[in-house]
Amino acid sequence: MITNLLYRSETTLQPKDPKLKAILAQARHRNSNMDITGYLHWEDGIFHQWIEGPEAELQIVERHIYGSKSHHGLTVLGRNVVPTRQFPDWDMALGLSEENSLFNFIATHEAGTADHQEYAKAVLAFMHAQSGTQVR
Repeated sequence: MITNLLYRSETTLQPKDPKLKAILAQARHRNSNMDITGYLHWEDGIFHQWIEGPEAELQIVERHIYGSKSHHGLTVLGRNVVPTRQFPDWDMALGLSEENSLFNFIATHEAGTADHQEYAKAVLAFMHAQSGTQVR
């Protein structure tokens, strides 16, 4: 079984910030060693991140995320245990609003943002659309 986590948080980092690139490189290295996969989307100072993997390893990554000073205001949108991964081939994909907008996707798909479950489904559908994979 695979545990997944979807959260949103606020950041002052910008897409071309070397700190964001360093964080992404560290996450990719750590995730590949810990069998963690996922997708990070940056838009207008907001991170949305989906991470997934074995429960024990995901808890280690979560502690790192919660302790990071690169973002604040973390809100968990969903956490589940499922049989398969959503992003099995990616140690950590990156999406930027400069290329595609999550906020526009949500508006055009008439997804609500007040209900965390509905919002989480829309965010995951957006990530899949950007990655070229199908929602599982």
